Amino acid sequence: MPFRKGHKNRYTTNRDKPLTSSPVCFRLDEELTIKLKSVPNWQERLRQILPSLIEKWMAE
Repeated sequence: MPFRKGHKNRYTTNRDKPLTSSPVCFRLDEELTIKLKSVPNWQERLRQILPSLIEKWMAE
């Protein structure tokens, strides 16, 4: 059962914008998956670079 709003032990984030509750998933080949997951903090790094990649793709 989740903590009630305002509870001292409830999850909080230090992000400017909270993450969505539904993840974006895509498949990779096994070798690329292993390489990606071996990068320290890979999820946050991907979140930081993704907006510029999307802008670049939209400009093409």
